[in-house]
Amino acid sequence: MDNEGPLLYEKIISENMDKAFQVRLVVSTFREVEYIHIRKYFLSFEGEWVPSKEGISIPLTIQNSYALLEGFAEICSGIEESECLSEQFKELIKNLDLQI
Repeated sequence: MDNEGPLLYEKIISENMDKAFQVRLVVSTFREVEYIHIRKYFLSFEGEWVPSKEGISIPLTIQNSYALLEGFAEICSGIEESECLSEQFKELIKNLDLQI
């Protein structure tokens, strides 16, 4: 993920220091298009966090933003009701600090 423009937003949404990785939510510009990224970062030998190829990038549009928000809201609202979600997934959602 090479950014031609500045980072417009960045938040660590998950971190595992035992395995030296983070998952970040990032908004950046590439070739004059704004993108939202959910990407895994790893700690390099130099001690810097480096983006990996693991993750997704989609154009940042109002439609994509609302669709993601709606999906996350549906997941969060169904956590307590659903028995099909794994305990690990339930714990992950419970520990997320979503600030809207």
